[in-house]
Amino acid sequence: MKKCAMVLLFITCLLMVHTPVHAQVDQPKPLEDFYAEYGYKSLDEAVKEFEQHTEMHVSLPKKLPSLAFTHVVAKVNRLGGSENVELNVEYLNEHVSENHYNVDIRPAEQKLFIHEKRIIEQVRLKTGGKGFFVKVPGFHVFIFETEQWQYRLSMDQRVSDQFFPDQLVEIANSIDSK
Repeated sequence: MKKCAMVLLFITCLLMVHTPVHAQVDQPKPLEDFYAEYGYKSLDEAVKEFEQHTEMHVSLPKKLPSLAFTHVVAKVNRLGGSENVELNVEYLNEHVSENHYNVDIRPAEQKLFIHEKRIIEQVRLKTGGKGFFVKVPGFHVFIFETEQWQYRLSMDQRVSDQFFPDQLVEIANSIDSK
């Protein structure tokens, strides 16, 4: 009887040692799912929604910063009422958080006021219009207007060694004004 109990105890111990334990490890949410919780969707969906709301065609820059991005998400922000809208487009890299570039577009009649003391530099665009580099902590920001839209391009300052603010002017000049 004693031998039988010892053998059972030994077998039980072996089973416990060799039985794999499957621990539940929380996997981080995919970046798209995280942004979807805050109303972001595909670029095409957001642009279509924005154009339907404003009843105008919007042109996005044809050129992007010379950085690697893994995702592009967008949403329509309704600011202070249903008539005041802005298209927010975010280019992200899930592996390099500082590779973060934004394009925000709003109708020109709802443009943001730029206080003079925030303007760092004024630049002439190829269309003849003016653009402004604006002081915003942590970002290079360039704001300019077309006939219908005000654009705000912003890039994380942590990539200053790979990205120069003048590239924002090149990006602005890549917008088709038709």
